[in-house]
Amino acid sequence: MRARLVDDLQEARNLETRLRHDVADGIASRRGSTNDEVDDPEGANTAFEGAQSNAMAQHTHRHVEEILAALVRLDTGTYGLCERCTTAISKGRLDARPATAHCINCAA
Repeated sequence: MRARLVDDLQEARNLETRLRHDVADGIASRRGSTNDEVDDPEGANTAFEGAQSNAMAQHTHRHVEEILAALVRLDTGTYGLCERCTTAISKGRLDARPATAHCINCAA
């Protein structure tokens, strides 16, 4: 499971970096623009895309933190135990969401 978590971590970090670059590029391009979003029909789309990229980057960052926490749980011997109720998390749930910290009952 460690190898999968490490692979997932690298993939998530790469995605987060790309998304952060997209956000920064969008800000830079809007900063250099003299068009007002109200007058520019593309301005609203650009602003929406920037907000969407930022939200996705934040979500990806939280996923990175979840994976790091799962790796800590592996190191401390608590991986696979629900952090809330301490029961074992089902293998199926761990296969589907390796970084999960909660059993299906506590996650609901």
